[in-house]
Amino acid sequence: MEHRIDGEKKYREVMEMSFYESLLNNHSYLEVCYQIEQMKFITDGKWDWEHGLGHYQRVAMYAKKILEQLGADERIIDLGMVAALLHDIGLCKGKKVNHALESSNLFIEFIHDIEITEMEKEMLGQAIRDHSDGNDIKSLIGLSLLLADKLDVTYHRTQNSSIQDDTNQQIQKIRSVDIHITDTDLILMYEVESGFDIMVLNAWKKAITIPKKVSKYLEKNFIFMVNGCVIDYQTLFQFK
Repeated sequence: MEHRIDGEKKYREVMEMSFYESLLNNHSYLEVCYQIEQMKFITDGKWDWEHGLGHYQRVAMYAKKILEQLGADERIIDLGMVAALLHDIGLCKGKKVNHALESSNLFIEFIHDIEITEMEKEMLGQAIRDHSDGNDIKSLIGLSLLLADKLDVTYHRTQNSSIQDDTNQQIQKIRSVDIHITDTDLILMYEVESGFDIMVLNAWKKAITIPKKVSKYLEKNFIFMVNGCVIDYQTLFQFK
């Protein structure tokens, strides 16, 4: 009888978990995250930015904040956070794969314990498939994942990099990135250490171009701020 009670208690606890929490308790998922964390992902011969569980969880927190500001319900917020945990899972197939496409093919393997509709599966798959460039935004989940992924450009990403070039050293001076969405504006806010060379963002243009694309999609003004000062990003970076 005692074992039955323990089993029922565990079942209730699992059922009370959010989808996000359930995935973080999935051993198969965590094993794949560990596998990815052992790999190095060199971009254009320069970067081996962190792509493991820490990145996924930070993206999930950004997605949550974005969706809350857009008035999404709890279900959509939960699914957005799940998408964040799964958006780079395809990297387990190797660094030369189309990771967004591979992740959209693999994610289903890790949500067997989640009660989810076919429409929700399609939304997750499409959001993950589109998260790199945002050429086909179709849902709040997709929009939040696209934007959240590009907000994780703080010191966390490069502090353990094996390649400590000037780009990575400058990225480590970005202490926090925040997003504020109002009725009229999408405001991107960086807090950086003194001596930060803002031109380093020319090496990671998506940090600016993707929030700008999302603001246009939402029909809002895009405002970029660094340490409380508005930056004329169009003149500074000379890209659209």
